[in-house]
Amino acid sequence: MNLHQEFERALGNLGSGSTATVDVDVSPRHLHCDIVERNSLAVSFNLLRLATPELAGADATKLERIGKSLAAKLTYLMEPISPIEFDAQGCVVQLRSAPPQRDDDGRSYYELLVRRGGEISLARHRKDNGGSRRQIAATVTREVLVRLAGDFSTALE
Repeated sequence: MNLHQEFERALGNLGSGSTATVDVDVSPRHLHCDIVERNSLAVSFNLLRLATPELAGADATKLERIGKSLAAKLTYLMEPISPIEFDAQGCVVQLRSAPPQRDDDGRSYYELLVRRGGEISLARHRKDNGGSRRQIAATVTREVLVRLAGDFSTALE
């Protein structure tokens, strides 16, 4: 089984409930998801992270390519994401919802990071008007979460 299939199986085995952690290893990749709520249709998570030594030696061009590939694939999220910053020195590509979801009190957005240290991660944040940014749970269907796991993995190929 590939990482995507293993993650889908592990997620299916959880059933409904509150907090859980899903960790799946298909060498050399490790997928981690911090779940805060789940039911038969949806999952709320704080972090989805794919760690792999495959990115350990990646140059800036490869990281930028992975970031652009993910931006093109993740069109099924609530807001489309796009690259907003590339730190060539730190070898990090940062992508965010463009545009973010706005309401009267502030804005919410996805943030995806691709790091040379060997990580692709996705989290959701909220910035209230006049306040500081804080991480919040992202709620997606189970199908979307499994699709994210697959897209993270295929972006490395």
